[in-house]
Amino acid sequence: MINKNFVNLFAFALLILSTFGKKCYVTKPKPVAPVDAKNAVNAQMIVQGYEWGPAVPKIIVEFEDDVTGFDKDTFLIKTANTTREIIDVYNSDKEGKETESASKYVSFDLKVGTLFIEFMNSSVGDASPFTYDFVAFVNKWAESFELELDLAEGKSFKIGDFEYGNKNEWTTYKKDLMKNFIVPETAVWKKDSFTNKSDKITLQRASFTPKGAATDGVKNPLIIWLHGAGEGGVDTDIPLLGNEVVALSREGEIQKYFTTEKQKGAYVLIVQTPTMWMDKGDGTYNDDIPAGEKQKSYYDAALFAAIKDYVESNDDIDTKRIYLGGCSNGGYMTMNLMFEHGDFFTAFYPICEAYMNKNISDEMIEQVKDYNIWFLQSEDDTTVDPLMTTIPSFYRLINAGAKNVHFTLKDHVKGVDDASAVYMGHYSWVYAFNDDVKEQFDNAKVLEDYDNITIEEGVLTSKDNYVTNANCSKDGNMWAWLASQTK
Repeated sequence: MINKNFVNLFAFALLILSTFGKKCYVTKPKPVAPVDAKNAVNAQMIVQGYEWGPAVPKIIVEFEDDVTGFDKDTFLIKTANTTREIIDVYNSDKEGKETESASKYVSFDLKVGTLFIEFMNSSVGDASPFTYDFVAFVNKWAESFELELDLAEGKSFKIGDFEYGNKNEWTTYKKDLMKNFIVPETAVWKKDSFTNKSDKITLQRASFTPKGAATDGVKNPLIIWLHGAGEGGVDTDIPLLGNEVVALSREGEIQKYFTTEKQKGAYVLIVQTPTMWMDKGDGTYNDDIPAGEKQKSYYDAALFAAIKDYVESNDDIDTKRIYLGGCSNGGYMTMNLMFEHGDFFTAFYPICEAYMNKNISDEMIEQVKDYNIWFLQSEDDTTVDPLMTTIPSFYRLINAGAKNVHFTLKDHVKGVDDASAVYMGHYSWVYAFNDDVKEQFDNAKVLEDYDNITIEEGVLTSKDNYVTNANCSKDGNMWAWLASQTK
């Protein structure tokens, strides 16, 4: 089952971090600046997606006049009461592009990274513009994200002809950056909503079109992503940033597998539920459905209708190459759509999926054994137990004769955006968006091992099984495989 207590503990850790985990400072009162002083008048933050979620790598500050006489060590910056490390500072235009001459805009490139939480034994994003809603159990934009811009001791700079730092003291400039921010990576996605006629359920959508795809003269594949429980709501920037789904739209990364001399890439669609995909219809999880019964979702019909509507509205989509995946709750919903509407899709890539094996009958296994599937999970996942979900289901599929079902099982979750970070085991989507799913099991050995395993009440209970990370060593690239699948 999904470990809701661990999820809540993780969320509580984020609250503690955001409330008490900051450095505290006592600032002495500063005198009022002279009447002819010039000051900062505005500021804007740039938000970007990372493997741990969103962060702020850049802030652009606007002053009343051209700014000169500064370097990287001139200023001190805090955001949301957290001291930030300045990597670079330079004159820029209002969009943050560096200028050769002085200007009234100064851009600050800031270090982003994670903090290690000892009692959780995992890392979380530092200085995030997201906050966690303990009532709805979802991520949201922070209500405030205050910038504090100070002058370092012994430093000086000029705004026009007015100098700060010698005779004139600088007064801390403050700005709530939640009132002025942009997310360039999500701005290239088209946002809309879809209301299903039969049940009046409204879902949010965001879609990405690669440059040149609509006019490349060939039909293009479609990648669909379904978010986890923490990214529900009515703002598609939450799922786009919460799991670094923006990686699907970055040129030269995952898109490279779907790009040829003629084909300019794959369309991407994400759909957002107002609550969670595992909602039974009353706001509670459906992972307690009795064994042998389907783990149905309240949103099944609405989601499938939203996907079909998008496909039917774009005649450039190759309906023989529609790929469906997602993580956690979204991994569950990938499995749900596979069982309920599987023939519509070409291949599936469920990640840390939460469809309980006890709810998958032998008939359901037989139904999908010939589908194209690639599972991904980490064996130290304490939120969705792989012994209750992916591992026994994978064994059963291989035993049923599946020929194109694959599984990558990691030991722990480590990334590349912060090499020192160690993430909780549930974060296996990090490997997908870092294009680091390049090993799989030898299915012949999985089949050989089937007679040695024990599955009790849907749970793999035997020990010394073949399907462990130590044996996941056969070459295999998930994205390359996905791009090659067709009907």
